[in-house]
This record gives sequence, structure tokens and C-alpha cells, in this order.
Amino acid sequence: MVTNYLYIMITTLKFKDYPRNEKIFIIGLIVWILLQISRFIAFVLIDDINTGAESKAWMYPAYLDIFAAVMALPLAMAIVKGRGLMTWTFTIVYLAISIVDHFGNFTTTGIVGPPSIVEEGSSPYLIPVIQTIIDFAFLILLLTPKYYSLFFKIIKE
Repeated sequence: MVTNYLYIMITTLKFKDYPRNEKIFIIGLIVWILLQISRFIAFVLIDDINTGAESKAWMYPAYLDIFAAVMALPLAMAIVKGRGLMTWTFTIVYLAISIVDHFGNFTTTGIVGPPSIVEEGSSPYLIPVIQTIIDFAFLILLLTPKYYSLFFKIIKE
């Protein structure tokens, strides 16, 4: 279902006159944001916290993960349907909150250890580091004139 919706979203983008790198940027941003839906796994962590199996220190990062998962689809739709100041601003805020969440994850992992949802034998820092780098890269690109102007171009239908 998600892949069908993603296909429909991408095929309805109205930017045939955009250069290739700008198309790749917009599609990459949309795909990256939609991948954040997987952060709903934080519900498992919240359940573990409520049953006492996990430290309450994990509650803040879990809530930020839920925020990222809940807002992913509306943000992706906003980028597809009508980019503008509000969408650009919300994308910046979304990525900033995501980065704050990852730093909360680093801090909590360093203080109380990794959560139970981290697979045995894997590094509890690897995935959050990769996510932080990608979030930061998109954030920096969104602040450059070449890419923030994509949110303010008039789209001819």
C-alpha cells in the first residue's frame, strides 16, 4: 500500500522542467521522510517503559520518534502538493526535531544503555548516526539557495 501511494505521489509531481539534480533532491527528500514512518516502532519502546522493562529516560526520544512517524505522511504530501513557505519551514522544523531526537538517543544510550528494541550484537549508535547524517545533509541542502528555491518556484500545470 505504501509503495503504491509513493508511486502515485511521485508520478503526480509537477516538475518536468526542473533539472535532474533538483528532481532527485525532491524525490530523495520525499522518500527519506516516508521512511520515517518506521519510527512507529517507538510504540514498542513506550510499552516496555510502561511495563517497567525499560528506563523512563527513553520516553522523550520515543515521543519524538512518534512525532516523526505521525508527521511523515502529511509532510511528504505537502511537498508533493504545494511547496511554499509553510512547507519549507515545516520541513526545516521536522528535520531539526529529528536531529534533536537522535541526539537524545545518543545521550540516553550513553547514560542508561541501549533500548531493548536494538538487536543483539548490533551497535546502538550506528542507525541513529546514519539517520542524523542524512537529516543534517537534507537540512543543509534546504538552506542553500539552489534547493530552497525549489519550494518557491511557480509550478506551471
